[in-house]
Amino acid sequence: MNAVPRHVGVIPDGTRRWSRLRGVPLADGYLLAMENLARVVDVLYSAGVSVVSLYLLSLRNLTRTQAELGAVFEAETYFCTRLLPQVLARRSARVSAVGELCRVPAAYRQALHALDGPAPDTERRLYLLVAYDAWEELRAACAHTAPRTPLARRLGVREDVDLVFRTGGGNLLSGFLPLQSQYAHIHTVETLFNDLTPSDVRSALADFAGRERLQGS
Repeated sequence: MNAVPRHVGVIPDGTRRWSRLRGVPLADGYLLAMENLARVVDVLYSAGVSVVSLYLLSLRNLTRTQAELGAVFEAETYFCTRLLPQVLARRSARVSAVGELCRVPAAYRQALHALDGPAPDTERRLYLLVAYDAWEELRAACAHTAPRTPLARRLGVREDVDLVFRTGGGNLLSGFLPLQSQYAHIHTVETLFNDLTPSDVRSALADFAGRERLQGS
């Protein structure tokens, strides 16, 4: 088995709890989370991971209050316009936004579209899951204009996930790429995302390297 997972999915959970525990305004908590998320992406690529999928926002998350969503939208737009481009300048990856993008503010959509430009000459890929729902991804794949293409190649995220890394203590996928994660190793930590360190990320990769992956055979 390859010691480094090819495709890592990140579920960055716990920012709301972190903000409440520390008395930090939620908007500031999310901005700090995005700074940490940029570091996580950089660590994964530097460790040899080829594909990263970030669970930025689920479709169900859009039922939260407008005040909270405003903080999320502002922070994730900042991530796409200011933080992520710095990582991409060092690591270079093809970026794809996957989800119901029509459901987020125009400024956020524009930031996502700006990242999804001409593909650099690299094997690295970065999927940003925004207003994502697995049923909607499957519905869009079934309605694809090239029906002879295998269904798996019509999905928004076309690579199987090897490792799902979730913070905040939750032992569940929360709708994160269930088709692509059928045989993924799931690594969870109690650490709230804002407190996550590069060492925690490397520990997750080391844990993956030490496990035998059973692919149903």
